[in-house]
Amino acid sequence: MIREIEVEDVGILRPCNEWQIARIRKIHDKDNAQIAWMAFGLGMTVKQFKMLSAERQCAAWEAFKRLTSPANI
Repeated sequence: MIREIEVEDVGILRPCNEWQIARIRKIHDKDNAQIAWMAFGLGMTVKQFKMLSAERQCAAWEAFKRLTSPANI
């Protein structure tokens, strides 16, 4: 079971903790709420994640998919 994934030039992606999940649930904008799962897992804000290049965002999303995959559990 993978607990963290290093995303090159971005950081280490970890699952969100309880405090982060509670914060995500309070975000009203659905697009930002989806991005928040990724951003918080990388230790960033949504605004910081949006400032990453498209290539780095894509790499982060791929890592997120691997981390949250049912095959990983």
